[in-house]
Amino acid sequence: MYRNLPAIVHARSVPGKGTGLFTSKSVPAGELVFAIERPLVRIPDNEHLAKACYNCFYLEPPEGRSELETRTLKICNGCKVVKYCSKSGSIPDTGWQELLALEAHVDDFKDGTIDARNSTKWQDIELMSQAATAFSGVLQSPNVVQAIIARIVINSMTVSTAAADAIGTCVSTTAARLNHSCNPNCIYLFSEGSLAVRSLQAIPEGFEVTISYVDPRLSTVERQRRLQRKWFFTCDCNYCTNALTCGHPDLPPSLSSRMSAGELYQLDNEGRRLQEEASAVPANALENLSRAMALFTQHKTIYPLWRYPWISIRQDVESAHIGQGDWASALGHALKIYLTIDPVLFSEAWNPHRAVGTYGVLKITLEILHELTKPQRNEELLQELRDYRIDFPTVIRHLSDEVESTYNKGFGPKSPIAADIEQYKKQGIGFGKSDWQTELTKLKRAADELVD
Repeated sequence: MYRNLPAIVHARSVPGKGTGLFTSKSVPAGELVFAIERPLVRIPDNEHLAKACYNCFYLEPPEGRSELETRTLKICNGCKVVKYCSKSGSIPDTGWQELLALEAHVDDFKDGTIDARNSTKWQDIELMSQAATAFSGVLQSPNVVQAIIARIVINSMTVSTAAADAIGTCVSTTAARLNHSCNPNCIYLFSEGSLAVRSLQAIPEGFEVTISYVDPRLSTVERQRRLQRKWFFTCDCNYCTNALTCGHPDLPPSLSSRMSAGELYQLDNEGRRLQEEASAVPANALENLSRAMALFTQHKTIYPLWRYPWISIRQDVESAHIGQGDWASALGHALKIYLTIDPVLFSEAWNPHRAVGTYGVLKITLEILHELTKPQRNEELLQELRDYRIDFPTVIRHLSDEVESTYNKGFGPKSPIAADIEQYKKQGIGFGKSDWQTELTKLKRAADELVD
């Protein structure tokens, strides 16, 4: 059944978890374990369907935003829905027998006692099966089509850009065999439509290859909630058993000694509620997110900056400020994550989660430099940043080198980011006159004063 497995791994039964993949030889940290050139199923999400290549997931840049590389997307002559860039790509091998061997969890989807939303999901699966049958004209019973869609839903993986922006979904029957751990030894990434599994730590020969199905920065309670809701299992890894998040206690002494479990639960839920409202009503997003930030700022002397949901809310606030062109505020939040939060959660600078934060700061500083040097420069932004006297070319030079180094190990040398950095250097972007330590002091001050 597993004839197409990469040579570096082999399948083995795992008690209580079905089948897992194990290394056939040792793998150093920061290395490619295996890659799937073309996953079986891949499609951009609704938001990106009109602006992402269906084959390689190249994403058109936002209007008015300058990008180093641009391609023209052409609409499919057949369905008139999906688009393709000029890059050619072959359709992957079918692998349908392996897809049919995956768990469908039909009964779990129908059972609303686990999570009331599961019954709604099953209604969606029924509707999708009807639409798929009508569109394709296949002569299969509804039960067969529903089970196939259920397998795709439960085994799907989020496709993200190198900047960690979700743009679609894919299914790989090989990657679907990777079991979950809240302290995984691998991470899956995407580049040009290919799925790569890379090691986060050294993996001895014969050890299971694991990934995290959810954001490892989530609290134990939130990880368990999401795992149960989509994958129908309770994680019993060391982190969950000991209530740890990225190796840190969910309830550090500074917090548990000053706030009861009930008060903490109420605070977390209120923050999450405001965050969900912000997502549901984009027009009021920044208002709701600011209210959520204020909740945690009141307790910032005891509530860790890295703890969920505060870190997640901060990331959303940063994105909201970017959307509004408020580059000073966006820089403040990005620096907070880069300087204070990510180093606590991920000790290695090349860890992809942390490298993404570094790249985020680089992109914002590039936008700021553009705003301050264009013919009609942004006087408001200049005023907001005047007191810090940041030499942005020097900052960009250092961050470019750091991103190049961290992405090469965390994402691999063929990452799209590597091409971006090469272009920056060719164009002479980031030739500052200051030194990094001097600018780092200024950035730390800006992070402390621009945002809470």
